[in-house]
Amino acid sequence: MNAGKAGAPAVRAWARRLVVVLLAGGSIAALLADLYGVAPMHVVFWLVSVPTMVALAVAGSLPRVDPELRARIRAGAVGGLAGVVGYDVVRVPFALAGQRVFAPIETYGLLIADASSSSPLTSTLGWLYHLSNGVTFGIAYAAVAARRPVLWAVAWGLFLETVALLSPFAERYGISGRPVPIAIAYAAHVFYGWPLGRLVRDLDRTTTALGRRGVAASLTVAVAVVLAWHRPWNAPPGPPPAEQRPATVVGPPADEPVTVVRVDRFDPEWLRIRPGGCAVVDNRSAVGYTDPAGAMPAGVRSPLCFGTAGIYRIRLGTRPYSGGFVYVDGVG
Repeated sequence: MNAGKAGAPAVRAWARRLVVVLLAGGSIAALLADLYGVAPMHVVFWLVSVPTMVALAVAGSLPRVDPELRARIRAGAVGGLAGVVGYDVVRVPFALAGQRVFAPIETYGLLIADASSSSPLTSTLGWLYHLSNGVTFGIAYAAVAARRPVLWAVAWGLFLETVALLSPFAERYGISGRPVPIAIAYAAHVFYGWPLGRLVRDLDRTTTALGRRGVAASLTVAVAVVLAWHRPWNAPPGPPPAEQRPATVVGPPADEPVTVVRVDRFDPEWLRIRPGGCAVVDNRSAVGYTDPAGAMPAGVRSPLCFGTAGIYRIRLGTRPYSGGFVYVDGVG
C-alpha cells in the first residue's frame, strides 16, 4: 500500500513527460502527414503544429507547472536550438561545395504557404519550420532523458535520421541509395545531438544560466536572424513587362507557375505544380537548354510537364546551383 502510494508521483511525472513528448511531436506531424499522404502540410501545420508549440511555450513558462518538467522543456528548447545551429553549420561547407543539403527546407515553406512558387516568405516559413523541428526534438529528448550522458543525445540524433531514411522522406528528396548525402546527414546529426546532450545533461546548471528570460531571448534572437536573412516583407518579383517577354510562347497558358532564366538559374528557384500540370520556363538568356523534362530554347516560354509526384531537379549547366526545382505535389 505504501509502496504504491510512493510510486504514484513517479507515475504521474512520467505521464506528464509523455504528454510533453506528444506535444513536441506536433511540429514534425505536419511534414509526416504530407509525406504519408494523410493531409496537406499546410492544413496540419496550422491546425496541429502551431497549437502544440503554443502549448509547449505555455507549459515551459507557467509557474504552476511542475518545476522539473518546466526545466526539462526549457533546457530541451535551448539544447534543440543549439543542436540546429550545430547541424546547419557543419553542413555549410558541403553546401558551398555544391551539395544541395538545404533544399528540403525550401520545400517546407512552399507547402506551409500552399504556394506555387518560392519567395522570401516561403523561405522564411521553411527555415522557421526547420528551427521548430530542431527545438521540439530537443524538448522531446529532454522530457525523457534529462541528465543522461551526452552520447544518449547523439544516439537520439542518429535515430531521427534513421527514421527519416526509412520514411518516404528519403525517396521524395532523392537521398535514398545515395551514400554521400546519407553520410552527410548522419554526420550532421552527431553535431545536433552533441550540444543538445551537453545542455540537457547539465539540466540544473543550464536552467540556472538561462534565468527567467533566457529561453525566450534565445528563440527570439533565432527568429530575428531568420527574418533578417530572408526578409519576408520583400515581395517576389512580378511578371515581366510585356515588351520584355519572349515573343514565342509554346505550350500551356500563362496561368501556370513561371520561372525566369536570365543566365542559368531559375528565378524563382522553386515551382510547385500538381501531377499532370506544367511549369513554364521563361528563358530570356541567349542560350537554349535541354533537360530530360524538356527543351528550353532561348527566347521562348517553354512548358515542363510532369505526370508523377516528386521533386525534379532541372539543370541548366554544370554549375551546382544552376537551374532550379519543380515540386510536383501529389498530396491533395
